[in-house]
Amino acid sequence: MNAESGASPRELIRFLSGLQVTQGRLAGKPFHVLPWQSRFVRGAFRGGVQSAALTLGRANGKTALLSGIAAATLNGPLAVPRGETVIVASSFEQARIAFEHVAAFMGGELDDKRTWRVWDTAQQARIENKRTGARVRCIGSDPRRAHGLAPVLVLADEPAQWPDTTGERMRAALRTAAGKQPHSRFVALGTRPADDGHWFAKMLNGGADYAQSHAADPTDPKWHKRTWHKANPSMAHLPDLEHAIRTEAVEAKRDPAMLAAFDALRLNLGTSDVQVAVLLAAATWKAIEGEAERGGPCVWGVDLGTSAAQSAIAAYWTDTGRLECLAAFPAEPTLAERGLRDGVGRLYAECWKRGELLTCGGAAANIAGLLQAGLARFGPPSAIAADRWREAELRDALEAAQVPPAGLQLRGMGFRDGAEDVRAFRRACLEDRVTPVPSLLLASAMGEARTIADPAGNAKLAKGSEGGRRLRARDDAAAAAILAVALGRRHSASRASHGGGLRVIGLAG
Repeated sequence: MNAESGASPRELIRFLSGLQVTQGRLAGKPFHVLPWQSRFVRGAFRGGVQSAALTLGRANGKTALLSGIAAATLNGPLAVPRGETVIVASSFEQARIAFEHVAAFMGGELDDKRTWRVWDTAQQARIENKRTGARVRCIGSDPRRAHGLAPVLVLADEPAQWPDTTGERMRAALRTAAGKQPHSRFVALGTRPADDGHWFAKMLNGGADYAQSHAADPTDPKWHKRTWHKANPSMAHLPDLEHAIRTEAVEAKRDPAMLAAFDALRLNLGTSDVQVAVLLAAATWKAIEGEAERGGPCVWGVDLGTSAAQSAIAAYWTDTGRLECLAAFPAEPTLAERGLRDGVGRLYAECWKRGELLTCGGAAANIAGLLQAGLARFGPPSAIAADRWREAELRDALEAAQVPPAGLQLRGMGFRDGAEDVRAFRRACLEDRVTPVPSLLLASAMGEARTIADPAGNAKLAKGSEGGRRLRARDDAAAAAILAVALGRRHSASRASHGGGLRVIGLAG
C-alpha cells in the first residue's frame, strides 16, 4: 500500500496528530498519539508489511486509532485512487461504531456534496471521495458480505469476538479479496482469543509480518496497578480508564462471576470472558440476603413470560434496598408436572408453599391476577420497568388490575438497555444497596440466570441456551429483579441530582 501512496509511518502519525478528539472529556482537543499507538503505526505501516496484529485490553483507544487510520485512507497519506478500506467487526452494528468515529474525524468536510458521498443506513455504512474514488466501507463478519470486495486495507476489529461458525471463513474471504490488490494490508486489532488455534492468536504468535501485544502474564498479581499497565498501555494517559479498571477489580474480587470478564477484557489474558457466565455468584447473593424495612418509594420490575415460563414482579424499595419477588405460572399443567418437565423436581411446589409462586389463569397466566397479588403484597408502585415486548398486554393488565397510574419505563433486552440494567444491578448488589429477602424463588432464579457479552464486554441476560444457559431454566424472577433494581438506582440518582422527589414518567400512549 505504501508503494502506491508513497506514505511513511511518520506521515501517518502526523496526520493522526492533526485530528480532533470527538467525544468524551477530551472532545475538541488534538488527537494525542500515544507511545504504543506510534509504535504500532511505525511497525504495521512500514514498507514490506502486509499483515499486522495488535492486542491490548479494552477501552485503550483502539477504535479511535483504527478509525483515524481509516480516515487517512480517505483524505490523508494513505489515500490512493479508487482504494477501498474495509472495516470488519463481529456485527454490522459493531462496525457502525467505527464508522461513526471516521465520520466524526472527517467533520464538516463531509458536508461538501461535490466531493463526498455518504451512505448511512440500516444496511450500509460507507464514505466515498467522488473525485478520487477512495472509500471506506464498514461491514459485519458475514462471509457473504466479502464478495466483490477488492480492498487495499482491511481493518479487522475484535476478531476474537467474531462468530465461531463464520469467523474463519470471513478471514479467508477477506485475505483473498485483499490479494486482488498489490501492496494491500490486513490489520487485525482486539483482545486476545481464548483459543490458541484461533487465526488471530496465530497472527499474534508469529503469523503476521508485525505483531504487538500488551497483556498481563497469568502469574502476575492481578490486583496490582503494574499488572494493569501491561495490558492497558493507555492507562497512564486516561484517568477514566484507570478508575474503570479499579472499580471492576473491586467487583471481580467480591464476585467470581465477574472475574472471567476482568481477566479476558482488562488483563487480556487470552481466557474466555464467559468462563463463568452467571449473573451473580451464589456466595455473593447469599452474603447480601437479609431483612430490610419497606421504606421510601417502591418500584417494580415486571417480566411477562409465555405459557411455558413464569411471569414475575420484583419490588425494590430504593431507600432501604429491600428486594422481594412474586411470580406466577398458568394453572395448567400442575406445578408438579412443570417441575418434572423443567428438571427441578419439587422446586415449584416448595416456592408455592412459601407463598412466593402463584398459579393463575388456565393455559396462560392471568397477568392481571398477578398484578393484583403484587399490589396487595407490596403496595402501589412509584414506577414500573418492563420489557417493551408485549407492552399492549401489560398496559391492559395494569388497567384491569386497577394498579394506580405509575411511571412506566419500557426497556429493551438487547445489549443497549439490557447491559446497562445488568451493570446497574450488579453494582448495586456489590455496593450493598440491595438486600434481598430470603427467597427460594429468587435464589433459584439467580442460580439459573446467565449472561452473555458483546465485543465490548457489555453483559446482558442470556436467553434460550445462550452463554451456557439451561434451555428450560426459569430465571424470570431474576429478570424482574434486574429491571426493578436498575430502575430504582436511576431514580435514586435523579433524586440526588435534583434534590427532590421521585421523578415519575407518565403512561404515554
